[in-house]
Amino acid sequence: MNNQKSVENGKRGRIRTVAVNERGQIVIPEDIRKELGIGKSATLVLIENGDEIVIRKEGDVLSALGEDAFWKTVVRKSMKRAWNKEDDVWDEIARKDMNE
Repeated sequence: MNNQKSVENGKRGRIRTVAVNERGQIVIPEDIRKELGIGKSATLVLIENGDEIVIRKEGDVLSALGEDAFWKTVVRKSMKRAWNKEDDVWDEIARKDMNE
């Protein structure tokens, strides 16, 4: 089943529509995967930016941010969400860690 639509978008490349299946999965079209060097074992980073979802290759994100900075940011944000906002002890630890 291939109900993808493609539009050329000048310098920025193509705009594609893909369907989301019942499990929330999408398929990146084969020609795009080949052009971008995305193999079956590739790790992609899904970035939520306001009302947008941006997908980047992990290596590109790590190169842009520096691996340590990237993972430190991910861990901090994940832990901050996991902490109970009413817990003063964790809030103090988070404030100290964010100021490092």
